[in-house]
Amino acid sequence: MHRTTHFKYIGSSSLHEERLLDLIHRFYESGNGEDGCKFRRVADSTTFLSKSDRHTLFSADVDGDLDAIEHAVRPHGPGLVDLYFRTVHPSYPILHKGVFLEKYARSYREFSPPLLAAVYLLAMDWWEYDRELSSHKKPDAESLLRTAMKALTGVIHRPKLSSVQAGLLLLQRSGGDSWVLTSQVVAVGEELGLHLDCTTWNIPEWEKGLRRRLAWAIFMQDKWGALIHGRPSHVVSSNWQMPRVSLADFPESAADEDDKEGSTEVEKGRLLFIHLTKLTQIMAQALELLYSPDQTRAQEVIATTGVQGLLELVKPMAVNLKEWANGMPQDLRMDDVRTRKLCSNGYLHLSYFVTEIIIHRHIIRSLTPSTPDPLRELCREAGKARLERAINFVEALRPEHLQAFWWFASPKSLAFIRTYGGLLWATSSTEAEAEFYRRKLEDFRWSLKVRAKGVSFVAAALQEMDESLQDIDMTQSPVGRAGQAMGFSHIGVSGSLLGSASDAETQTPAQEMALHTMYHGHQFDSVETSPSFNILEMDAVSSHEYLSDMDQNFFFPGLTQP
Repeated sequence: MHRTTHFKYIGSSSLHEERLLDLIHRFYESGNGEDGCKFRRVADSTTFLSKSDRHTLFSADVDGDLDAIEHAVRPHGPGLVDLYFRTVHPSYPILHKGVFLEKYARSYREFSPPLLAAVYLLAMDWWEYDRELSSHKKPDAESLLRTAMKALTGVIHRPKLSSVQAGLLLLQRSGGDSWVLTSQVVAVGEELGLHLDCTTWNIPEWEKGLRRRLAWAIFMQDKWGALIHGRPSHVVSSNWQMPRVSLADFPESAADEDDKEGSTEVEKGRLLFIHLTKLTQIMAQALELLYSPDQTRAQEVIATTGVQGLLELVKPMAVNLKEWANGMPQDLRMDDVRTRKLCSNGYLHLSYFVTEIIIHRHIIRSLTPSTPDPLRELCREAGKARLERAINFVEALRPEHLQAFWWFASPKSLAFIRTYGGLLWATSSTEAEAEFYRRKLEDFRWSLKVRAKGVSFVAAALQEMDESLQDIDMTQSPVGRAGQAMGFSHIGVSGSLLGSASDAETQTPAQEMALHTMYHGHQFDSVETSPSFNILEMDAVSSHEYLSDMDQNFFFPGLTQP
């Protein structure tokens, strides 16, 4: 990590032939970049090209940008840095706290301008949580943001780890989500070789850990960005070969905890980051299988075996979700809140619900007039259960959750719940069902509205919802128009199955059956199953006994119980 030099990874198909590089004199010296290009080999067949920053675009503006950024927050810079590492960093640990503070103690001029500005900007969201800062006027965030975005345009042309950090942090700020910027961050990461396994490289251990964390942060930014924006992912798994991140990759631990009120727990943040990487892998599988432009496999399955075949196809992802939830530490539960501490577990759980929803959303979309009536009813009841649990999760959020750090995908993730409920409403087969979903979604919007004051990600979610659904009049029944247009026949669903909002925590037998239909090819002690076994062919008594013997927490409904 050099202030005046940047390094670019030399790929195997580039103009630089590996055999020729072997012949270059003083190959292992990185050089200072002042006298032209230098090469540095960090491992066998892994070489970087170093260049001076001096002649890159906007390089002459660096000191001026840093001075402008520091002037915008003076004299509150040290207070904002302290606030950042108390509130944001524990929940999104993509910086090396020790290295950052060591450099900051020497001079703010040792930083990349957009990174310094990003730290200040994010910390300002918790301005009121610092007694000293809150007694002063908050700096002009808009002016600071303009300087940061201009500076980011320049540093992209001289890629460094700090460039990736700056881009990721600016994407996390309220209103900062951008698919274009995400794409640029992915590209810069590849320039830096973050898509490679650095385990055996000749670099410091702290940099290896930082590289792994940044690689996974990019992976998550890309995959969740692709989902919420409806874009193809730029990160191809076969090209991104980073190992799993572990606790050893995080330099801070519980010993580095800040005891000030309004801080976030360090240990909890490390676990959150690790479990989010695992959840993202499951979500990415669902995204690629069900929503990529090439859905050949899913379409072939539906064409040959219908929705039941689709349930078999998504079963491995559902099983992975259950295993992920079962492996969640107590520290990451929603009820694990310490006195006078903020808790960022909410955005992990919200991401879990969205992962469930994208699977059920595709199932609901795939129901057709040829789908057997019982199977259609079961799928819709399962879909209803997912909607209710996601809404109940939001309604159970405490101030300690709402005031904590929520990452970039959170506003659109909340809006996803509303969109999914809109799909269930639009495909309702009776007036009673349509009215149930209309009321449920109105209640959900109200619950967000009363939580939005002072909570930027909730306010942003309301705006997303209003913009995406503003032309839809839900006072007009969808029965007989949207259902027929989308290929749904009017299958009656009794009022007892619909239940009420107060029944959300109690699943009906039909809901339980729907949640467990994906299991129909498995073996259980009390039921002899075979490859042709179908729960829909069982009589009521047998199906009830079958379900009673099965794990009743297939989708781990207790995950978000406060």
